[in-house]
Amino acid sequence: MDTATIATAAEAIDRLSAAEIRALDFSRVVGLTNEPNMPSGGGETVRRVLQLARPRPGRPVLEVGSNTGYTSIELASWLDAPVTGLDYNPVSNAFAADKAQRAGIDNVTFVLGDGQRMPFEDKTFDLVFCSNVTSFMTDHEKAIGEYYRVLSARGVLAAVPIYYRTAPPESLRSAVEEAIGVPLKVTDKDYWADMFSSEGVSLVADEPYEYIRQSSERINSYVETVTRQPHLESQPAEKVAALRERLAHFYELFDENLSYCGYSIMLFRVGHPNPEPVLHATRPARPTSL
Repeated sequence: MDTATIATAAEAIDRLSAAEIRALDFSRVVGLTNEPNMPSGGGETVRRVLQLARPRPGRPVLEVGSNTGYTSIELASWLDAPVTGLDYNPVSNAFAADKAQRAGIDNVTFVLGDGQRMPFEDKTFDLVFCSNVTSFMTDHEKAIGEYYRVLSARGVLAAVPIYYRTAPPESLRSAVEEAIGVPLKVTDKDYWADMFSSEGVSLVADEPYEYIRQSSERINSYVETVTRQPHLESQPAEKVAALRERLAHFYELFDENLSYCGYSIMLFRVGHPNPEPVLHATRPARPTSL
């Protein structure tokens, strides 16, 4: 399917049969359903990044892998600054732009492009946000090099990578790999901390989180919410059923996989003036009594 000539999810669905829909990978189903595709932790993660990064008013912000726009729109809704979402899927970009317009968010723009070859000048953005999109790219090092290329002096890269806390069964790993349509490495937290590290860059925040298993009832309820969107109302019932079936399959599979996973909110600052490590480490105090 040539998505370059397709403007909307409805047009894309028109070109597919129910059988073809049942063979699509997760990213394509997201584009067809306009699934929110939020980062791990949802809006709370986005707001935590803003608390930690404290972007300067008016300075440009970029999200790499904006998909259907959830994070870019959330960022723009809190900032007095221009926000750009970059994604390679024109259908998702079109939906994201429409969603922002309907919400009255006028400081966000969605650009078509590849995170490994971004169409931006050097040192353009004060904050670059990437959720788990780097895992979907073929060359992690090249992509991260691009993130830093477009960061300004004193800029912050906010990454929210998903990683394995314990090794999954090979059968599960391979099933997830097939679902996402790209090679899936069994990486741990240290892999991503090392990958995002670079000369002249300081890790200034690192907050790890665990996932909570979801019930089948909750997953099915979420599938129903996603597939009740207006652009699906006029679609043939068998196509909507195929989309519903595919989403439920992915969510159940991912929920099992995430039981082996964690994620972290990591902030890396370029040119941090105080890069020295802390000698006497601390932690939040526990309640005590005299």
